[in-house]
Amino acid sequence: MHALTLPIMLALTTVAAAQPARQTPPRAEVRLKEESVQSAALGRAMRYRVLVPENYDASLRRYPVLYLLHGLTGDYKDWTTRTNLAEYTRSLPLIVVMPDGENSWYTNSADDPSSKFETYVLVDLVADVEEKYRAIRSRYGRAIGGLSMGGYGAMKLALKRPALFMFAASFSGALGVSRDGEFGSRLGAEGDRIKQIFGPADSETRKTNDVFALAAAAKPAAMPYLYLDCGTADSLLASNRELAAALHKAGVAYEFHEVPGAHTWDYWDARIREVLPLLIRRLSPAP
Repeated sequence: MHALTLPIMLALTTVAAAQPARQTPPRAEVRLKEESVQSAALGRAMRYRVLVPENYDASLRRYPVLYLLHGLTGDYKDWTTRTNLAEYTRSLPLIVVMPDGENSWYTNSADDPSSKFETYVLVDLVADVEEKYRAIRSRYGRAIGGLSMGGYGAMKLALKRPALFMFAASFSGALGVSRDGEFGSRLGAEGDRIKQIFGPADSETRKTNDVFALAAAAKPAAMPYLYLDCGTADSLLASNRELAAALHKAGVAYEFHEVPGAHTWDYWDARIREVLPLLIRRLSPAP
């Protein structure tokens, strides 16, 4: 019995040895990250999302960063849930950071000293991203963009702090919010919040956050490249034309596009896809 069993066992061992060892399948790379930062400017933790490029985990390189701002009544999840941003950026050498700006207009409030959203984005958020991710830590690797309220925020922050950014983009920017006294009245309950943020008509907060005044005072050589577009069926078209004219008069490098469309996610999805290649060229100029 033992004599018959031994050859069978040897044969089974040989067959087993001939089979290739099973390999553990590679772990799927997670490109969309959930983050938070303890903001000194706001005195609380703030959540944000990050999209990293494909194969980020396997790379050692540093990447440029696009800070992408949401609109009024939106949040930090909007760009990844309401557009195809993740697919558009999959193969691009770019990190995209999407902060939560609440309904702050990305502005340090005139009424509430604990609501400093401009400082949060420009100081706390940028520092946290550059500590946690392999980001290029200079203006040559930073861009900022946004839609509607976020378009205003992107233009304002780039014009106020040009040394921080190389490129800024506004899609359907609500550019007249700090100057137009009637703007808030068209937004119902949000109008009261706008008055709290910017203060009365002649307040210093309104003056220092007026994108048209900032454009008029801009020093062209120091400015990032500015991109603006707005839908031809959008009620904000006139103020976008006005900012484009102010930038032209000041000699700032910019481009402005009037595109068929309205104040909708279909429009913003199409525009972010269109602008990403331009952004990459501006952040990574040919040698």
